Amino acid sequence: MFKVTPHSIRMLCPNAKQSIIDGVASYFNSYAGKYGIDTDLELCHFFAQAAVETAWFQTLEEFASGREYEGRTDLGNTQPGDGVRYKGRGIFQTTGRDNYARFGKIMGLDLVNNPELLLNPEYAVVSALEYWKYKNIGPAAAADDVNRVTYLINGGYNGLNDRRAALAKMKVIVSNGGDEISLGDRGQEVENLQIMLKLLGYKVGVIDGLYGPATDSALRMFQSDNGLPQTGSANDTTLKLLEKKIDEKKKE
Repeated sequence: MFKVTPHSIRMLCPNAKQSIIDGVASYFNSYAGKYGIDTDLELCHFFAQAAVETAWFQTLEEFASGREYEGRTDLGNTQPGDGVRYKGRGIFQTTGRDNYARFGKIMGLDLVNNPELLLNPEYAVVSALEYWKYKNIGPAAAADDVNRVTYLINGGYNGLNDRRAALAKMKVIVSNGGDEISLGDRGQEVENLQIMLKLLGYKVGVIDGLYGPATDSALRMFQSDNGLPQTGSANDTTLKLLEKKIDEKKKE
């Protein structure tokens, strides 16, 4: 199955918050198999829905105050302040006292007294996977039924067109291998690239995880020196050659 990376999530969501996607990528890869998500198609559906639910991975908490949930007994909000206290959090926006209690018990966490735990990327991922399992969303995703998946996630069809567009985009990312790092990208993968280039003697400037002009120039020089097209993009071929050169250097 496709390995999700911060870069592949940023390809889906260009304005994503780095601290969110770093954690989401790592924890999804660690836990997805345990919850039965083991095909690229199911992965694409999961991230298409997640992208819309998190405002394109800019937040793990809904922007509204949650006051509209006050007194919603269908959500278990029976005490004053429950609406705000148990507003949507996590990747799939867990909402309401009853849901916090239900998924907290499953996850072994006291979410009733500590609802902000769902802002932790690990628990945000696990809660979403638990919800995926609880609602038995896998068969709908495996059937590529975006309408059904949307209904099971959202309880309706809000943002359906955005979800369809995100799904189509994620399918392209996965089919293309997902990880061509280039100018403007940022994050741990860019930092790793900068470190490799520097170890090989190329001038990348400050190692800061930001793919700027200096990193672009250094990569193009490496590509030129090794007979690769000077694209300025670190595709799979370039990255594997970098790793090979690093290994050779270590053996010298």
